[in-house]
Amino acid sequence: MTSQWKIGICGLGVAALFLAGCQKSENAGGAAPAPETGSASTASTTMAGAAPGNASRPPFGFLDTPKEGATVAAGSWAFGWALDDSGIAQVTVVAETGATSPVARNQPFPGVAAAYPGLPNAERAGFGFQIPRVEPGIHTLTVTLIATDGGKTEIRRQIRIR
Repeated sequence: MTSQWKIGICGLGVAALFLAGCQKSENAGGAAPAPETGSASTASTTMAGAAPGNASRPPFGFLDTPKEGATVAAGSWAFGWALDDSGIAQVTVVAETGATSPVARNQPFPGVAAAYPGLPNAERAGFGFQIPRVEPGIHTLTVTLIATDGGKTEIRRQIRIR
């Protein structure tokens, strides 16, 4: 899988720009943060399952590939990263059709550890998955980042399957 990671990973030189698309929010169920620069993807956060009075924030991350509106083949690889102050328990992906794909977690992702040195597992914040096998056309992927403390963040990305 190492060679596959090299194909889809870009550097994290401008971490602040990436974080703008999926920053943590104290508004559980509130308005989604502003979309990433140059795309229409969205991220929303909820604190479903978090303990009452828990002051921790929901997880945050970035779906690096595929980009918003990209044309990709079903089964091609997608990559991103996720962090939380309590740690990441799970990352899931589902298409609007209900099709899912297993997610490989705990992978290195360039630049994340340097940008977020104090967060658990920052040196292995990367994840990857195969695009779910769906019919050709426009589809929406929802990547859900689930923190150890129960916080959740969804990153939505519209793509075209060829």
